[in-house]
Amino acid sequence: MKLAPSPDAGLRLEVESSADWHLLLGILHDAQGAGFDLASHVGGRMARTADWRDWEELVLPDIREGFLAHLKTVLIAIESARLESASGPGHIWITRDDAFHWYSSLNQARLALEAIHHFGAGPSIDPARLSKASLKAFIRIQFYGAVQSFLLDMGLG
Repeated sequence: MKLAPSPDAGLRLEVESSADWHLLLGILHDAQGAGFDLASHVGGRMARTADWRDWEELVLPDIREGFLAHLKTVLIAIESARLESASGPGHIWITRDDAFHWYSSLNQARLALEAIHHFGAGPSIDPARLSKASLKAFIRIQFYGAVQSFLLDMGLG
């Protein structure tokens, strides 16, 4: 897969193989995998306060709805492009309007994988010591972070 700026100041993902499509769909799986609920972690220390019930009732539903809307936007973009390319080589265009949805979805996936695998600080990770599943998750985290960085570098995140 290649990443490049698009002519309209967005981002073009050049998908080269079925493995690339699988990786992109992994964003959605990772973001919602293993029952991890990122929205409930957004409150942080709020969970230990008397106001938690109000937060849980009034704020969390909107956060969850927003996260799901971001994932839905990304899913539609991936599935539309994959269908158009018949699961072969193709392109996904990330417009300025959709960039935040992508950034958020990638972030959700990264945070969920971190919560599941407990990687910790990047430099201290020895890939040779990771299980096969953890190594695959670590590689996906690196990819998701790279796309997020590209979006930020272009002023899209």
